[in-house]
Amino acid sequence: MQILKRLPFFLLTFYFLSEHLPGTAAFRVFDDVDGTETILAFENENIKIQCKTDVPMTYCGFLHPKGKRFSFTDRDVNDGQCTIKIKVSKNDDGEWKCHIGRQTVRVETIKKIRVRVVNQVAAIHPNITAVHGKPVTIHCATTNGFVPISYCRFEPPKGSPFNIDSAVTPKNPILGKYFYPQNRSLDRGDCAVTIRKVKYDDVGIWTCGAGLDDGKEYTDVIRIDVEGLYTMSTASATGITFGGILIAIALVILGVMAWKKRAVLGGRRQPPPQPEVIEIQELGQRQRSRSPEPGRMVPSVVVQSPSEPGASPLIPKS
Repeated sequence: MQILKRLPFFLLTFYFLSEHLPGTAAFRVFDDVDGTETILAFENENIKIQCKTDVPMTYCGFLHPKGKRFSFTDRDVNDGQCTIKIKVSKNDDGEWKCHIGRQTVRVETIKKIRVRVVNQVAAIHPNITAVHGKPVTIHCATTNGFVPISYCRFEPPKGSPFNIDSAVTPKNPILGKYFYPQNRSLDRGDCAVTIRKVKYDDVGIWTCGAGLDDGKEYTDVIRIDVEGLYTMSTASATGITFGGILIAIALVILGVMAWKKRAVLGGRRQPPPQPEVIEIQELGQRQRSRSPEPGRMVPSVVVQSPSEPGASPLIPKS
């Protein structure tokens, strides 16, 4: 009888411990620099998606990646936080949005939460865009809480695979460019590497692998894109290629039109006159043909030189 009386107390204690003690949830939550939160969880696992603020809320709402909405009023929000609990599935994988409304500030605060349904080991960010010449960190982690890993290895898109741990520091990097980040630990299930200066050889698919106590290796992939002075987006490259093709087609069309026009004009052009060839014999005949005909009077001119001055008819005699 005493046990039945104390049963509600035991149930209340169990509920409190399951809700508030750390380490009871298997899923892991990671906070990004930009304020985005990432949740790694197994399929069919019970997870909590939570929004927090430093001031009291008037209302709170969640937007599902597929468009479904969940709303909470001031009765459901306590101490500047609201929480939704779901049994996660592949359909819940994606970016969630939390809308927070406050009476003092009319504009809503929006927080982004990425939910990823993964296996034993998963990449925190499966797609990373890095800046050329700047450092970037690739991070995989165990999903089932802070489970230690026996080793951590990476396969870059180009070059040799390598294994890494906390003994590799910025002072002794692998191949002069890879080192283990100081704020990570294999004992916490972190398989991570920092690239000192990202180059275009680092672009592509990276594979992270971690060994667990069951003797198996679990992997995931991360895609790195590099933006910089000599990098253009896929849309820009496609536009330039398409533009080049159009220009080439236009030049070919203009060339064909010019060739046809020249051919037409050349067909209408009269051949140049052939130079007249006059042989010597023919020239002699032409000269004889130009001789005066018989019976034609040809005036003659006689020039006399006076022998003495008085003989000239133009000079009067003295």
